[in-house]
Amino acid sequence: MAESNDHTRVLRKSFACDECKRRKIRCSGGDRCANCSRDSKQCRYSSPSQRLVSLQRRLRESEAIRADMVKAWRLHLPGVDLEAALRSLPKEPTDSHDALPCEAEDAIQVNDGVGQKNEATDDGIEEPSETPMEPTNADDYEFDESLDVEGSIDGMAFLTAGPHKAGYTGPQSGIAALKFLQSLPPYLPILYASPLSNPDDQDIPEASSQTSATITHYIDEYFALYHPAYPILHEGTFRARVSGALAKPRDGSWPLLYSSVLAIGAFVSGPNSMRNDLPFFKEARKHLSMDILEKGSLSYVQALTLLANYMQKRNKPNAGFILIGIAFSMALAIGLHREFDTPTTSPFTMEIRRRVWWTLFVFVSGAQLALGRPAASLVGVNVQLPANLDDWDLAVDMDEMPPPKPEPTVSSCLIMQVKLAKIANTVHSELLTHRRPSYAKAMKLEEIIQSWWSNLPPYFDEGTILEAKLEFPKRVLLWRSFNLRIVLNRPFLFENIAAGAQLDVSIKPINSCITAADECVTSICGFMKSIEMPRRGFAWYATAWLITASFVQATCLIYSPNHPLSAGWKVSLFQAVECLQILGSSLDVALRAKDIIQNVLENRGFSSPAPAGSMNPISTTLSRLGVNIPENAAASANQAPGDLSSMWSEDWFTRLPQGGDNSDFLGAASGLMYGNVFDVS
Repeated sequence: MAESNDHTRVLRKSFACDECKRRKIRCSGGDRCANCSRDSKQCRYSSPSQRLVSLQRRLRESEAIRADMVKAWRLHLPGVDLEAALRSLPKEPTDSHDALPCEAEDAIQVNDGVGQKNEATDDGIEEPSETPMEPTNADDYEFDESLDVEGSIDGMAFLTAGPHKAGYTGPQSGIAALKFLQSLPPYLPILYASPLSNPDDQDIPEASSQTSATITHYIDEYFALYHPAYPILHEGTFRARVSGALAKPRDGSWPLLYSSVLAIGAFVSGPNSMRNDLPFFKEARKHLSMDILEKGSLSYVQALTLLANYMQKRNKPNAGFILIGIAFSMALAIGLHREFDTPTTSPFTMEIRRRVWWTLFVFVSGAQLALGRPAASLVGVNVQLPANLDDWDLAVDMDEMPPPKPEPTVSSCLIMQVKLAKIANTVHSELLTHRRPSYAKAMKLEEIIQSWWSNLPPYFDEGTILEAKLEFPKRVLLWRSFNLRIVLNRPFLFENIAAGAQLDVSIKPINSCITAADECVTSICGFMKSIEMPRRGFAWYATAWLITASFVQATCLIYSPNHPLSAGWKVSLFQAVECLQILGSSLDVALRAKDIIQNVLENRGFSSPAPAGSMNPISTTLSRLGVNIPENAAASANQAPGDLSSMWSEDWFTRLPQGGDNSDFLGAASGLMYGNVFDVS
């Protein structure tokens, strides 16, 4: 007996208790360790061999019980096939982190490994969880964006073809979903994918070779197309420094800021084939050095923030993410997150600081959401929102701030973007912690988003058309809110699909997800009809939100092709393909997204002969597909043909009938949909 007690004491010194192992924390040992005593947990010790013996014993018992049940079934119910009876049973829900309303419980079953709760420790730290959408080898997260000759990395972190060079992306990201999709049988590799542009192409001319007229044009384009969405600069001050009327910053930040503005101005205004931004990007890179880490100024924060956002759009998401992290840390270091009301801080300076901080916050929040990385905290931040004023309302020597304007200004979109980004941070944190928010939490967040929408100023109404420089950022803002609603409610939709249940739109989160996707596609495609060739900067955002929404519709159509709403999904997907074809003239990633959506339609037997680049009626094609829709709806549906890459196979889809076990399909699709993905400004 004494020997047994000695063995137990040795075991408890050598091994942590089961509870501490589960929580991944240090165990003090003893009959009742300090952690279990403090938290009133049951303290047990078991060695790996003990656990194996226990599992073997339980397995033998289960096999014996199963054999007895089969014998009893054959004896008492000889006329009923056991396997058929088991297949007919509805799946029992496993434990989730909240109880759904009765009608939702009937339709949504939480499938093990998909959409289930991640346990959080008592210290508030999420337990590690295994998911097929994340690689098991930590080395897979390493990346190299210095040379991407295949054009395989996209800045939206969604359609990357080379899955092992994207850095860490959470299980909500599209990259994680693509990795999982490639592991599913039968998987047909992509035979063709529209290439993405690469800013590291050779033979880039020097920035000094650009004419003064070209430089002026790009500065004008920056303030016309980019500045109204993200007024991180003061236009008058910047132009005065360019002309020499005001002294340039003496901390060495000016060349970096100047080149970043020119690179963005050239990028947002040019078509897809233009490389006119690359000389300025090349010049900006020359001014990135370790010296930056030893300095801190408002001008440096502006420069780093702009360059990070540019690199995101130029398909270098990790480089941009790291750079914006430096900008965020520098902003904290110089106190941009704090409000100062002292005689030594002028109203002009304080207002510019507000603009810079909140623009940076929108970018950081969006990048973290897109890549599935933990959200930034606003703890300790007390700086006020910018005032609804134009640049010309602000003067360097003003004694006090003028009253906010009631009409739209260059700051209007930023103010509402900040409010939406705060909501997005809450949604993102909920998804990272639980994969699916609680039903009550989802409904509460949905109400908050709807309240945000209801409190938009009247000039943000979709039916109100503003001047072009303000209308484009307004549209991006509205589409961003659709995207957030999709991201919030998607887990409920896919749990429903994983359970093999009917696609029940009476469940509020499912209805909200599908409705937001429908509204987003309708809004984007409708607006695209009203404009001429889209500029590259605007096309980036339109493509991002359109992909998110149309992929929800494609998933619903694949899973439930005979659903009462399926006709509308077909029409919307044809519109999305056509719209992405047009956007592809300005942004190459749109063509890659078009290939994927078009493959979904082709592999389901849906096709349209509409000519590329047109928005012509295709009612004849829709009739052949059996889509009964009003004539005016058919006139707006369309699709553009093109080379198809076999991403999904028809054989696979036919194996996923509604009501079957579609957990594999869910795993791939939910990775494409979870979290959202494109909230990167």
